[in-house]
Amino acid sequence: MVRRALLAIVFVTAMFTTDIAAAQDGGIWATRPHAKRNRQEESVPASALPGLVAGLTVQNSSGKSIGRISKVVTGADGSIRKVIAISPVGNIVTLSPSSLSISGGIVTTTG
Repeated sequence: MVRRALLAIVFVTAMFTTDIAAAQDGGIWATRPHAKRNRQEESVPASALPGLVAGLTVQNSSGKSIGRISKVVTGADGSIRKVIAISPVGNIVTLSPSSLSISGGIVTTTG
């Protein structure tokens, strides 16, 4: 009986230790810093990037393909706040509109 009680205590202690370790490695209970909600996002007027729409190819300044634009996020005034692209392997890439240029249906980023 004592042996079972000790085993139960060891098991419970091991479970709590595992939960604490998972929380420290970014588990669901970990506290993470959040971006400031009131910070001013960098935006550009829509006229600065005419023709910027979902589906266009995005490349870096070396010409390497980053992916395709999936969404253009605009503000209430119509300015472009950010551009979301999906890489060929499915990663989401958030691009600053001030780092973009368009030429011949290809979007190039410097950032």
